[in-house]
Order: sequence, then C-alpha cells, then structure tokens
Amino acid sequence: TFPVFLTLLLFFPGALALTPQWRGLINGTAIYIALGVIAMFFVVCISKPNKPLYVTSVVLTTVCTWMLWACCYMSQMYPILYPVISLSTHAEASGGHE
Repeated sequence: TFPVFLTLLLFFPGALALTPQWRGLINGTAIYIALGVIAMFFVVCISKPNKPLYVTSVVLTTVCTWMLWACCYMSQMYPILYPVISLSTHAEASGGHE
C-alpha cells in the first residue's frame, strides 16, 4: 500500500486528512486498476481474432466489478445502526394523538 499512498500524496496533498475508510477505498481502487491492466495485457498478448470484443469485455468487467465492490464498501463505511424517529414525525404518523 505504500506506493499507492505515495502516489496519492503526490497528486492529492490533502490526502493525509483522509480517514482510514477512504484510504481503503482508494487502495482497493488501485488494486482494481492493476487487475484491469494485467487482464488487458493478457488479452492483447494472447488473443488475435476478435481482439476489440475481448478488450471491451475486459474493460466492462473491470469497471462493473469495481462499481459493485465500491458500492458495497461505501455502504459499510458509516452504517445506520437503527432508525432515528423524531417526536414530531411520530406524532404525525399516529394522527396527532400521543
């Protein structure tokens, strides 16, 4: 994670203020980019026929799986433990009778 963090500091000087949850998201994104580049390397080197189809498939697969992972990760960053109902909302829901 050190090279990712060093790169982050070079491009985003305010990265030290990020919480660990956001650092995890950025490191995970870097891992997905690396996996996409590795998959692209294999597709370009190995496949001869239908290369544009394979390249498109690798790019779409990488982006979609990253989006799924990022949504799941971010939904767990600050979970809602229980719903908070204010007294005014409760009074309106019960017809104004307490």
